Amino acid sequence: MRVVALCLAGFVSALGLTSTASRAENLDGYWMDSHGEVIMQFGPCGRNRCGRVAWLKKPRGPDRGPLRDFRNPDAKLQSRFVCGLVVVSGFKKQPDGTWADGNVYVPDLGTSFSGYAEVLSQSKVKVTGYMLLPILGSSEVWTRVIRKPPTCEEQAKMIADGTWSVDISTWPPIPPPVASR
Repeated sequence: MRVVALCLAGFVSALGLTSTASRAENLDGYWMDSHGEVIMQFGPCGRNRCGRVAWLKKPRGPDRGPLRDFRNPDAKLQSRFVCGLVVVSGFKKQPDGTWADGNVYVPDLGTSFSGYAEVLSQSKVKVTGYMLLPILGSSEVWTRVIRKPPTCEEQAKMIADGTWSVDISTWPPIPPPVASR
């Protein structure tokens, strides 16, 4: 889980300190962190963009069931499943094409960060997470996923059935993204 926390923290930090020229700006779709530990699905939530956890390489919690948000400081939220959880919210498109002013919740740490994203190309996004100042953040480059992961419900069933696999080669392809306007 620590890896997921670092990946999400890296995602948050990559979301803000870079300048963009004329680059792709479509954040919508599935993105895998640089360590292959988590896939996030980004899409509209009102006029902004949000991201939810769509897949975890290590989807089991300490109880060996689907991972829950057990590190959340709010005891009422600790039973939420991490898969499907909206952890990125409020990202607004900036004049320079980046996505900023958002919040990122890292279930591995039970902590929220500020963040921003810069879409480098149709297949790469640089994400940054930080506390206080972007200069104190951390960044990493994520890769667009070309195959659709099983739903969280399907993943939970595979875990229960003992058929869980990290092999993503059998997932169906995702149609190419449409540029945002």
